Amino acid sequence: MNFTFWHENREFRLSLEEKEANDILVSLGKKTYHVSVEFLGPDEVLLNIDGKVHNVIINSNSFSYSVYVGGKFFKIDKKSISQTLGKKGSRPKKRDIKTSMPGRIVKVFMQEGEKVKEGQPVLVLEAMKMQNEIKAPQSGIMTRINPKAGEAVEAGSLLFTVE
Repeated sequence: MNFTFWHENREFRLSLEEKEANDILVSLGKKTYHVSVEFLGPDEVLLNIDGKVHNVIINSNSFSYSVYVGGKFFKIDKKSISQTLGKKGSRPKKRDIKTSMPGRIVKVFMQEGEKVKEGQPVLVLEAMKMQNEIKAPQSGIMTRINPKAGEAVEAGSLLFTVE
């Protein structure tokens, strides 16, 4: 399986080859690593990379992954196929944004019917004692905002829809 990701505007190509359950051969550039994976929770994994153990916590929003490794923070940007290819106008007309983890809605910035710009904050989700600003993935109209401030949400819950 091959992946492309961006960190500090640099492109990285990653290749993963599963050798057996939770045992992966990872190639990044010209380097190859043997990685054993132990899942501690929905957002936390223990990685044994060539004999060195790393506790990794990963949070996600519409635009990026926040990755914490050994007390260090890394922001990994997500890019759509149209962004990768440099094309405009190939976005879906309707985007449902769901949470990947359970949490509590701290604040809601938008209301249904309001215009929103790509990257504009829509709400704040508190999960795993961290507050995550969830932003609009595209410009459009907020056609649906499900939770209200103070409400709890489960993993997979619809947060909002932009058309």
